[in-house]
Amino acid sequence: MKKSIFNILISIMCCLVMTGCDGKTQEAEKPDKPADMKESVQEEQESGEEQPISVEDEKDTVGSTKNDPAEDTEKEEEKNKLLTEADCIEEINMLRETEAVLPAETELLAELARCVTVSRILDEKGMIFSEMDNDRRAALRYQLINDVMWGETAISGAIPIKDSEGRYDADKLIPLDDAIEFFRDVYGEESFYPAEYEHVKDGYMLLSFGDGDPWHLVEHMQFFEDDGYFLLTGPAFYEDNGGNISFLGYADILYAKNPESRYGVTLLYGRYRNEKINISFVETSSELPAANGKTYSGQNLVDGDYSTVWSEGVPGTGVGETITLHLDKKQPVYGVLFCNGYTAGYEQYNNNGMLTDVKVDFGGGKEAEGSMMEGYAYEGFSAGDLADCNRSKVELDEPVITDTVTITITGAKKGVKYDDTCVSEIQLY
Repeated sequence: MKKSIFNILISIMCCLVMTGCDGKTQEAEKPDKPADMKESVQEEQESGEEQPISVEDEKDTVGSTKNDPAEDTEKEEEKNKLLTEADCIEEINMLRETEAVLPAETELLAELARCVTVSRILDEKGMIFSEMDNDRRAALRYQLINDVMWGETAISGAIPIKDSEGRYDADKLIPLDDAIEFFRDVYGEESFYPAEYEHVKDGYMLLSFGDGDPWHLVEHMQFFEDDGYFLLTGPAFYEDNGGNISFLGYADILYAKNPESRYGVTLLYGRYRNEKINISFVETSSELPAANGKTYSGQNLVDGDYSTVWSEGVPGTGVGETITLHLDKKQPVYGVLFCNGYTAGYEQYNNNGMLTDVKVDFGGGKEAEGSMMEGYAYEGFSAGDLADCNRSKVELDEPVITDTVTITITGAKKGVKYDDTCVSEIQLY
């Protein structure tokens, strides 16, 4: 019995010793992180270089939980379906066939559209906002952040502008995780790549701001809605601080209803729809007789050529003379864009007269009066340059369905040599 107990104790002690030895051996054999790897990580952290930042990675770092893989796949498939350009265009066309509405989100939708157009990221080809190249994304982010920081709008206050100690920061420090989440909510940003003016360091974005860039502007906005989307549409213009203005077409901006966004919507797709109001013929109360192979008829107003003009043909500056535009069908008209003066060249522009004031009868009892912008010209300007500097618009508050628009000259000024009042082009929108 004693021998048996002794043997048992010896066995137990051997096991304990062997276990301890194994544990020490395993610990001793566990490799340290290579010194060069430590240095590499440290250098990357200290370099301050801007790196692409995935929204999903950022979500994980701030404590978000991941969904079930099957749910993720289903959401990704649905998202891809929403982001098909053909589907977006089809949705826009369907919404345009419905009655316009005034949604509770009107101010928000209009402000997001303004950020899109002021940052000039739309074109005739159209674009899915989450799939834009990074230069366009940066232009939109710039405007969004600018509005958040300085504007008093529907999106202002979306990001807490504070420094690392919780104080307002005069150098425009923005917490990176807040900014990334904001961009994702607004236009579906999936991966944030800092651009030239977007400096990322120590968990903050630092932005630089400029001034004086031209902008795009959507006017007379109309809204359409169904169960999944909002559509904002309206005539769009290019403008700049020098007074230049031109018609871009009709903006279509599609929003997906998105309960996961802080705003309840996400910018989805946008384009400028290149549609023109066709003018069948132009009737004028007078015109200057043709001379030296040049004509001055009303048809010159709609030929798309800035070197040809209509000129009234009565003594004096032509106050009281009229231009009547006959459309090819009844359709909505918001206003008239004038290219004023004889814009063929510097001498023609200075030597001849131009409009100063007009009255426009849009039909249906709808009238509007307006003054022409005081244009300018420099020697060496091309016809296109002169046209860009001498456009003005006269418009209604609400569109009218019409097929006839009549313009009456209520004010004009003489040129250096002639008192013939000239107009280069007229465009309806």
